[in-house]
Amino acid sequence: MGSLKKTQIDAILGEEFYKLLDRLGVKEDFESGKYRCHICNDQVGGNNVLIVFPLSENEVGFVCRKPKCLTKYKLTLEK
Repeated sequence: MGSLKKTQIDAILGEEFYKLLDRLGVKEDFESGKYRCHICNDQVGGNNVLIVFPLSENEVGFVCRKPKCLTKYKLTLEK
C-alpha cells in the first residue's frame, strides 16, 4: 500500500468509491471482506461502509453506517 496523504473528501459514491479504494491499495481486501468497522468490529462492505479514514501513514480504517459507530467516531475526532 502506498503512503497516505491527508485529503478531505466530502462524499463519493459508487464507482468513485472503488476507485479511491484502488488508489489506496485496499480494493481487493475490501471486496474480499477483510476489513471491519473500527468501532463495532462488524465486517464492512460496499453496502454498509460510511467512513474511510487513515489509521497510520500506510493503513486505512473503516466505520460502518450504524449511528452509534458514527457518533463514537465523531467523538474520537473531538479529543
